[in-house]
Amino acid sequence: MEMEIPLTPSSRKPGRSILGKEDWIAAALTMLVKEGIAAVEITRLANELTVSRGSFYWHFKDRGDLLAALIEEWRQLNSDSIRETLSNADNLEDGILGLFTVWVSMEPFNAKLDQAMRDWARLSQAVKSAVEQEDESRIGAIQSFFENRGYTDTEAFIRARIIYFTQVSYYSLGVNEPMAQRLSYLKEYYRCFTGREINDQTAEAYCEIYSNKELVA
Repeated sequence: MEMEIPLTPSSRKPGRSILGKEDWIAAALTMLVKEGIAAVEITRLANELTVSRGSFYWHFKDRGDLLAALIEEWRQLNSDSIRETLSNADNLEDGILGLFTVWVSMEPFNAKLDQAMRDWARLSQAVKSAVEQEDESRIGAIQSFFENRGYTDTEAFIRARIIYFTQVSYYSLGVNEPMAQRLSYLKEYYRCFTGREINDQTAEAYCEIYSNKELVA
């Protein structure tokens, strides 16, 4: 079952009816995910939003300005969710399980958007650099989380790489497995990622919460 892609910009204000900059960004993000960066054109977006091209220039200088806004919105939607999850974790289990939740749900992290950005990066050196910087930033956030839980710098770095590269590979390879199957690996994944055992009751409670949810990637 294909899920709707929640690409409402992080800056969008609820209850507003007038078409604004965030509406153009949301439409462009959806088009980027569905058809790739070549499809993100001003005229197509205007038609999609049923407004004139002139409306676009109230909010953006040109298409390049819009594309820069897409990159920044992607950072806020995806990278910030990882950092916030880790910074709000009280302990190792909370942080690792929080990462699992971020990556297997559509809110707020969007796996399809992340893949669309990587596809775009193959066509643009500037976007490639942005994606590489975000990858390093995300790994750095996970590394810091491990370091704050008593791991050495090197071990924290390697464990951060392992957990991050594993999840990116799930997206890139298009691994398709039922949520129940993924959850059945929870204890083993936790042991491999952390070198420690997860509390049985914590693992069972987590599996009970997410067993009926649809897996994104």
